[in-house]
Amino acid sequence: MPDPRPLLYGLYEQACVGNGSGAVSLWTHPADERLTATGLRYWLDLGRRAEEAGFDLFFFGDVLGLYDTYRGSAATALEWGVELPAHDPLLHIPALAAVTDRIAFGATVSTTYEHPFAHARRFSTLDHLTDGRVAWNIVTSYLPGAARNFGLDVIAHDRRYDRADEFLEVAYALWEGSWEEEAFRGSKAERVFADASRVHAIDHVGEQFRVAGPHVSVPSPQRTPVLVQAGWSPRGREFAARHAELIFVGDSDPAAIRSGLADIRSRAAALGRDPEQIRAVVGINVITAPTRIAVQQKVDDFQAHYSSEAQLAAYAGWSGIDFSRYADDEPIAKQNTNHTQTAGTRPDTPPLLAGDVRRQFASVTAFADDRFIGTPGEIAANIESFVAESGIDGFLLHQFISPDSLDDFVELVVPELRVRGLYGRFPHDGTLRSRLRADRADRLPPGHPAASYRRGS
Repeated sequence: MPDPRPLLYGLYEQACVGNGSGAVSLWTHPADERLTATGLRYWLDLGRRAEEAGFDLFFFGDVLGLYDTYRGSAATALEWGVELPAHDPLLHIPALAAVTDRIAFGATVSTTYEHPFAHARRFSTLDHLTDGRVAWNIVTSYLPGAARNFGLDVIAHDRRYDRADEFLEVAYALWEGSWEEEAFRGSKAERVFADASRVHAIDHVGEQFRVAGPHVSVPSPQRTPVLVQAGWSPRGREFAARHAELIFVGDSDPAAIRSGLADIRSRAAALGRDPEQIRAVVGINVITAPTRIAVQQKVDDFQAHYSSEAQLAAYAGWSGIDFSRYADDEPIAKQNTNHTQTAGTRPDTPPLLAGDVRRQFASVTAFADDRFIGTPGEIAANIESFVAESGIDGFLLHQFISPDSLDDFVELVVPELRVRGLYGRFPHDGTLRSRLRADRADRLPPGHPAASYRRGS
C-alpha cells in the first residue's frame, strides 16, 4: 500500500562543479556536464528537465568556504573542485522560476554569516517572484574557512544554534509582524500604497542582533518561506522541533530515521506545535539500468573517473577530522568537533580505524545505499519498503553524473514508482507550504512560533 501522504521528490543540487552530494570528482566523467554549471544554460536545462519529470522541489545546498581540513590545506579540494566554485544559489532561483510553472525551490542560507534584515528582504523578494514556491534551508555553517572569510572565529556547534534561534526571531518579526494583513492597499482610486498605521517597526534588541525595521517588502504569498532544517544532533533536533516544517534527514538507516523523527515530533508537540505538520525527506544516490549486469557496468564506469582523495577531502571538511594524520590501523580519536556531528566520530558511536574510512571511500558508491543501486524494479520496491520502515515523506535525488543520473531515474525508476502509487501524487498547484499542509494553507499555523509575531486581523 502506498503511503497515505503523497511523497515529495526533489533534486539536490549545488551551484558548483564538484557537487558535494555524492562523488565530488565525477565532473571528470565524459558524459557529465557540470563544467558548464557556471553558466545559465546548464541550470535552465536542468530546471526544465526536473519540472517535466514531475519533480516537486529543486533544492540547493551551499557552503561559504574551502574544504581545507584534509592534509591541513585546501590543495586537494582545489585540485578536485570539492564543492567549488561556491556560487550563490539565490541568484539562480529567479531564472529557474521564469522557465518553470510548478516546481518549487529550496535554498541554503546560513544564520551564522548572514544578517536577518537583508535575509528577510531577499526571501520576501524570492517568494514574490516565485509565487510562493520558495523554501529556506536553515544552516549554521561548519567550515572554519567560512568563519575566516567573514573575519570571525569559529562559533561552537550549539552556540551557532543559539544565534540561529535569535536570527529566526528577527526574521519572524519582519515577515509576520511588521506588516498587518490589510497594511498593503495598492489602491489607485484612493491613491494609497500602504496604510502607515498598520506598518510597524520591530525594534529588536538582542544578544546577537539589533534591528529596527519595519520590513521593506510587502507581504509575500507565504510571508515566511517554508522552513527546512537538516540538523540531526540533539541541539539540531531541538531547533527543528521549534521551527522546521520540512526536515532533510541526515541518516540512511530506516529504523534510526523513524526514531529520530519521533523524537523531533515529540519535542514539537511539547512546544505546542502539531507534530503531524513536520514532514521529512532523505537524500538518495541512485545507480540504475535495465539489468544487473548493466548496473555493474555503470558502477565500474563511474569508478574509473572517481577520486577517493577528493572524497576524503570532502569528508574531512564535514567531520572536522584530518584522516591523513592517521595510519590505517590507528583508531580515530573520539571527539566532538564544531563541524557537523558526524556518525563514526562522535563519542557515542563505535570506534573507527582510519583504514576503515579509507576503504569506505575507495569506492564510488561510498555514499550510496545498496538499496538504491539496482534495476528499476528493485529500486522502486526498496523505496516502497524504505518509506514503510522509516516513515519518510519524500526523497532528494543526488546525481552521480549530470544530467544522466536524473534522466535514468526519470526514464527507468519513475514508471515503476507510478505503478506502486509512489510518484506523482504530490500537489502541483498553490504555494509550496499549501502543498505540504493537509489544510492547504499558505501561512504558518497558529502553533508555530512565527505566529506569535502577527498583529491585527
